[in-house]
Amino acid sequence: MFWIFLIFIGFIAGFTLLLKLSLMLMGRIAGRQIGEKHKAAEEIINEGKVPRGWIKDLEKKFLKYNTPKRQYMAKKEILKRLDNLIEYFKSTPLVKDKETRDILLDRLRKTRTSWEEKEWEEIIAG
Repeated sequence: MFWIFLIFIGFIAGFTLLLKLSLMLMGRIAGRQIGEKHKAAEEIINEGKVPRGWIKDLEKKFLKYNTPKRQYMAKKEILKRLDNLIEYFKSTPLVKDKETRDILLDRLRKTRTSWEEKEWEEIIAG
């Protein structure tokens, strides 16, 4: 009976430790993703350029062979990511106030419209 109790206590302790580690890992992952979104928005608004992290991802995925079709696909991906960023900032509680949110969304939407009208080289050139 005593051994069953020790096994049970060990199981509970192990489970609790595993749960705590999982929550810590999830917090770090979520924090990194949120930080990347805010950094991307800052780069877009302050520099008027595609975020460097996005370009690195696209170079691996689409731009190994720089063809018009792959440039089109990369542009489409950039616009999709910008749409996701706009959707994120519509609802995130991490924006200071409504006025700040409206300014941020307005600038991101203007950038999206601008990028949509430009060719790939113009978007990358900033």
